[in-house]
Amino acid sequence: MSEDVPEIESKISPPTVNCPNCDSMLPHRLGEISCSVCDAVVRVDHAPTREDWLDEKVACPSCEKVLRVGVDERPCALRCSTCESVFKIGQKVVKVEILCPACERQLRIRPRSGERNITCPACSEGFKVTF
Repeated sequence: MSEDVPEIESKISPPTVNCPNCDSMLPHRLGEISCSVCDAVVRVDHAPTREDWLDEKVACPSCEKVLRVGVDERPCALRCSTCESVFKIGQKVVKVEILCPACERQLRIRPRSGERNITCPACSEGFKVTF
């Protein structure tokens, strides 16, 4: 697929799953996933997410017609039945909210497994977060 194909973010994400080996958070997707902390390979499937992906409705980026995706994988490519334009449905970008321990400002970050160093944009205080 060429680079100029528009992409729409899915509104549905798989549930949070922890590695059965080390209890670190795994990436938010389905299928065979490698744990970035302990390198364990885990097969993750979630029927309700797949059902929701099948029934998800999106607007065509070209003509705004609302379409039912009808595909139980993300990412996937679609062709609009009205204008014939092709576009891609990408995975939902999951973010979590955390509080800065110094100023209590609410921050939204993408969770990644393991330990992460964060610097608060409001007070410049550094702190660690573990997922």
